Amino acid sequence: MMSTDRRSPVAVFLSKTVDGVVYAVLTAGAASLVGLAVGALFAEPLVVLKYLLFVGGFLQVGVGIAQLWPSDPSDIQESAPDAPSRTQRVVDRLSLTRRFGLPVGRHFALGTKRFLSGLAILFVSFGLEAVLGV
Repeated sequence: MMSTDRRSPVAVFLSKTVDGVVYAVLTAGAASLVGLAVGALFAEPLVVLKYLLFVGGFLQVGVGIAQLWPSDPSDIQESAPDAPSRTQRVVDRLSLTRRFGLPVGRHFALGTKRFLSGLAILFVSFGLEAVLGV
């Protein structure tokens, strides 16, 4: 366990980072499974998976950036979080924040999590190309 004060900025940042990484890994894994299932319908499932992940990753990054882009000055201030989505509830159940003694329920904005998710999906696509030569 960490001896960090649960309200300290470092503890809150670590909690948000753990939440964001778990969210990105879970969504990249889900996208990979869906892409592999779609790719199984074709002759080259890994090639189809790579291209689906590439396109999906860039779309996810684009949506995340669009959600983070402020439309007026009041958007720059941190607002109250929305109700958790189904994906966020799964992430909360699997999160490691309780084990590390970090504040629970601290999350990045949805746009930030989508951006991180898109980067993770693009990383998997790159891994297919670089490691497996697909």
